[in-house]
Amino acid sequence: MTDIFVTGNKKDTEMEELIKNRLSKSYTVTYISRSGFSKSGSGYNLIVLDSDKPAINVNGSILLMKENGTVPENLPTDITAIINADNENQLKAVQKKGIRTVTCGTSTTATISFSSETEERLTISLNRGITALSGKAIEPLEFPLEKEIYNRYPLMSFAALRLLLDDFDSELGKLM
Repeated sequence: MTDIFVTGNKKDTEMEELIKNRLSKSYTVTYISRSGFSKSGSGYNLIVLDSDKPAINVNGSILLMKENGTVPENLPTDITAIINADNENQLKAVQKKGIRTVTCGTSTTATISFSSETEERLTISLNRGITALSGKAIEPLEFPLEKEIYNRYPLMSFAALRLLLDDFDSELGKLM
């Protein structure tokens, strides 16, 4: 089981939709938020807590920041944060805490950005290697992602989440 903490503006529902609609195709997703509780899919268990101020005390978990969210005060040191590289407050907060971070955004220093965009597709770019939760090293790569109705940052941060989860050794083509 992997714990994922999603935090940020409660009106920003794109990440919830991405997780519920896409992750439940590969995982059992238990999603807990102010609006309720849902469980869908089958496979490896993911527990997702969506809160504007989560109390995170689970080592080895993932903190997924929404675009304009505030990084929680108390974080375990053994956590991986996915943050907005274009949000100076998020960058400063995780640097101060010294936690493992995957940055997503248009910044040239972002771990994940995009290399091209059409109306239908965003080509995601992993600019430097990361280590998935499974321990697998994932080297820089690019892959297309259907945009549907989603904006850039939610798609990039969702791609970061999928890469960290590594689908536990699935083929990259099945990640999205």
